[in-house]
Amino acid sequence: MQDFIVTSQRRAELYHWFTALLSAPLTADELQEFSSYDMHAFLTSLATLDPLHDAAEAFRQHAGLVLELNEPETQLNAHYQRLFVEQSLLDTSSFTQPSQESLFLMSILLHQHGTQLLDDDPLHVCNQLEMMASLAIAAAEAPTEAQRIGLLDQQRELANELMLTWLPELTEACAKNDPFGFYHSATQLLSAVFSMDIHYLNNVAP
Repeated sequence: MQDFIVTSQRRAELYHWFTALLSAPLTADELQEFSSYDMHAFLTSLATLDPLHDAAEAFRQHAGLVLELNEPETQLNAHYQRLFVEQSLLDTSSFTQPSQESLFLMSILLHQHGTQLLDDDPLHVCNQLEMMASLAIAAAEAPTEAQRIGLLDQQRELANELMLTWLPELTEACAKNDPFGFYHSATQLLSAVFSMDIHYLNNVAP
């Protein structure tokens, strides 16, 4: 049980991190964290896992390139606006139309758990990422096995029925439309982490 709690907390930490990375343009203070010991330790911990090694190192490289820009915050913000505001790449309906059952599930989860984001659109990428974090924490804190299994089932459905349908296309769209490469590397790393996570949910988790 302790292993499950630690794993759930780690999973939630990762989904929270990706939410923060994608939900809004990064501030100057957030960008400075890319050069911090904690960030390098975090990326090193990911890179020790073979399925994540290349993506984690690619993100580390692109984060370093951001810090070399003349005006990192302004220039990266311009890339963010082009990808996620002008092209709406954080709207999952840009890639696929979910089933009514899946959309209803996400709407119910938002009502039950909420998120820290201002936009409560069930089709927003970051709401789905944040919901995975919320469900992972809730499962770790569940007082009964039945509640824990129910929360895991919700994570499986969210991962398999919603996230799996848009994440590959989001990564591909960023690859095509982000010549600077920072957000492409971020979505590549997200895709690699998600591949491990969905395997965990479908094959390892209780």
